[in-house]
Amino acid sequence: MRHYTRNGGTEPDSTKYAATMAGDRDLKFGGYEVFRFGHDELRDHDRAQPLLGGFFATLLDRSPTGPSQVPLSAQG
Repeated sequence: MRHYTRNGGTEPDSTKYAATMAGDRDLKFGGYEVFRFGHDELRDHDRAQPLLGGFFATLLDRSPTGPSQVPLSAQG
């Protein structure tokens, strides 16, 4: 998990993690929905293609309801 580490991925970096989480909150408060995918979900083409196909089919099938309708208790 190099996104939240320093020294070549050998040490956790809580400052980087906090900045990322603050950005995530700012997006949600701005009315955006953030859909995250993990590296392991996308690194294999044969696995990623149906995953992303299903994701976009579901996303495009939703009715436009404005800001996220996900209950606060379900948000990360």
